[in-house]
Amino acid sequence: MTGVYYSFDIPAALHQQLKDTMTSSSSSSSSSATFTNCSTDTGGTCTHHDDESSFSMKFNLLYSVYSIPNIFLPFFGGTLVDSVGPHTAALIFASLTLGGQFLFALGTSYRNWNLMLLGRTFYGFGGESISVATSTLNHEWFQGKELALSFGINLAVSRLGSVVNDFMSPRVANEYGVDVAMLLGVGMNCMSVCMTLGICGLTLWRKKGGGGNNIVGYDAVGDTSDSLMEPLLSINDNNGSGDDNGSLIVQEENVKEEPNGGEEQDEDGDVEVNPLNLSSREKDDENDGGDRENGESETSTVMVCNTITMEIAPLEGGTTGSSTDPITNTCMGHIVQFDVMFWLLCLSCVVVYGCVLPFNNIASGILLERNYFTDPPQDCHLQHDDMCSMGDLAPEEGNMAMDSHGDTCVLNQYMRPIIPSSIHIYASNVDNKTISDDWVNDSYVFDHLTENDLDCGDAFWRNACTADYCAAQKMATEKSGRVMSIPYLFSAFLSPLFGHFVDRIGRRAILAVVSCVLLVSVHLSLACMSSSPVVPLVGQGLAYVGYAAVIWPSVPLTVRKESVGTAFGAMTAIQNVGLALFPLLIAFIYKGGGNRYIPNVEYFFVICASMGVLIGILLNILDRKRGGILNKASF
Repeated sequence: MTGVYYSFDIPAALHQQLKDTMTSSSSSSSSSATFTNCSTDTGGTCTHHDDESSFSMKFNLLYSVYSIPNIFLPFFGGTLVDSVGPHTAALIFASLTLGGQFLFALGTSYRNWNLMLLGRTFYGFGGESISVATSTLNHEWFQGKELALSFGINLAVSRLGSVVNDFMSPRVANEYGVDVAMLLGVGMNCMSVCMTLGICGLTLWRKKGGGGNNIVGYDAVGDTSDSLMEPLLSINDNNGSGDDNGSLIVQEENVKEEPNGGEEQDEDGDVEVNPLNLSSREKDDENDGGDRENGESETSTVMVCNTITMEIAPLEGGTTGSSTDPITNTCMGHIVQFDVMFWLLCLSCVVVYGCVLPFNNIASGILLERNYFTDPPQDCHLQHDDMCSMGDLAPEEGNMAMDSHGDTCVLNQYMRPIIPSSIHIYASNVDNKTISDDWVNDSYVFDHLTENDLDCGDAFWRNACTADYCAAQKMATEKSGRVMSIPYLFSAFLSPLFGHFVDRIGRRAILAVVSCVLLVSVHLSLACMSSSPVVPLVGQGLAYVGYAAVIWPSVPLTVRKESVGTAFGAMTAIQNVGLALFPLLIAFIYKGGGNRYIPNVEYFFVICASMGVLIGILLNILDRKRGGILNKASF
C-alpha cells in the first residue's frame, strides 16, 4: 500500500515541475524554441504550448479520471475478491496500478497528456479496489485481538507513502528530472507487486499447512463469501475495522441477544469492543420481525447485494447450503429506501472531502503562490532586460534587478527572481561549446519571455541563463513538498487514536461539525492571510483525522443491518462523484481568477466546509429527535 499511495500523489508533489515540463518551450519536439506572439516566425519554429489555464484543467483531470471508475467499482470490487480470493485480487489490483503508473510515466516522458490520462484511469481501476483486498487479508489473518492493530498499522504505512512522496519526488525531479521521478513511482509500484506476490506465496504455503497451524480463521483460501459480503463491508456485531476511506471488513457470526444491547461478553463479563470499532449496533432493528425472546439465540440472515439481485446468504449455524434465488429487491431498491440521515451523511462526505483531498492535489501550487515562490514587486526589471539574469551567459558585471527609480529591488528569499523580458540566443553562437552540450534546443528566441517558457529541467535555463530563478524554484518546491505533507502525517499517526477516542466518547455528529468549523478557519486563513501555512495545515490535518473518524462509523447507525454494505458502497460512489467533479470546478475557478489560486479557490474550499457545518447542524437536530444514536458512545 505504501507504493500505491506514493504514486497516487506524485502529480500533487510535482505540480510545478509538471507545469514547467508540459507548458515550456522545451517540451516542443522541435530543435528550435522560437516564440514571438505565435504569429511571426523569426527564423525558428513558433510552437504552440499549453498556457496556465490549459495546464490547470489537464492537471486536475489527472485526479478526475482516477475517481471516475471508483464511482462504480465499490459495488463490484468485493465480488472479484470473493471469486478469486483476496491474495489473487490484490495481485490483480497491484498490477493495474503498476501498469497505470508506467503509462503515466511514459506519457510524461513523451509530453503526451492523453497517455498520461489513460495511465491515471488504469490507476483508478486498481488504486481503490486494492484497499478492499488488503482489508480482507487483514480480516482473515488477524481476526481476534490483533485485528484493530493490523488495520491501524496498514493505514499508517499507507499514508506514509504519501508523506515520503511529498519529500522525495520534488527533490528527485529537481536533481535528476521529472522523468526519473516518475520512474521512481514505477519502482514503488513494482515493489508493491513484489510484496503482493510474497503474500500470495505465503497464503498458498499456509493453505497447505506450512509452518504449523493455519492462519486463524483462514480455513479456505479464496472462500470469503461469508466474511466479505460486500465490497466494503461484511457485517459483524462484534468486531469492526476500517481505513480512512471507510472500507470495512468485518466477520459475521451468530448473534446472541444480551441485556447489554447485543454486545458479546468475555469470560469476565466485560463487553468486548474493538478499539478501532467503526460502528455500534446497540439499537435493535425496528422492523426485524418482532421482539426477541429472553436470551434466546437466533441466527442472523444478511441480504447480500450483488451486481444483479440480492441473495440470502445463511450464516454459520443456519440452514445448510445457500439460497441463490433472486428476490424482488435490487441494490437500487435498497438504496432508495435509505433514511434522510444517510443522505445527509453522503452530502457531508462530498463537500468535506471536497475541501480536503482536492486541496492536497493542488497544495503545492497554492503554497508556492502564497508563501514560497511569491510575486516580486511589479516595477522590478533587470538592468539589461534582454540578457540572461544569472549563469554562464549572464553579463560578467552582473544583471541586477532595478525598480522604476533606478534603485536595487530588494527581494526576500521566497520571492521569484526577475527574468529577462526577451532573449535571442543560438547555441551555434556560443563560444564555449561545452556550455550548450546539454541544452534541449539549438536556439532560444523569445520576443516576450514569460515564466511559462522556462523549464528548469533544461540546462539552458538551469545553468546558462536563469540560474537564480531555477535555484529559487528548487528550494521552494522542496519546501512546499515538506509542508504539504503535514495533514497526511497527522492522518498516518493519529487515525487509530482518534478512532478509539470516538468509540469511547461518541459525539460523532458534534465532532463532524467541529471538524468542519476548523476547516472553515483553515481555508479562510489561507485565503486572507499571508502568515506561515504550517499552523493552518496542522488544523487541516486535525480536521481531516477527526472527520474521517466520525463520518464512516456513522453510516451503520443510519441504515438497517442488511443494508450496511450497500450503504458503504453507495457513500463511496457518491464521494467519488464529488472527487471527479471538484478538480474540474477548481480548474475553472483558477482560470476565472486570472490563473491564480489565492483567494478564489480557497474561498471555494471555505464554501464547501461551510456547507459541511450546516449539514452537520441538521444531522445533530435529526439525531436528537431520534434518540441521539450518532452521539452515543460505543462503550
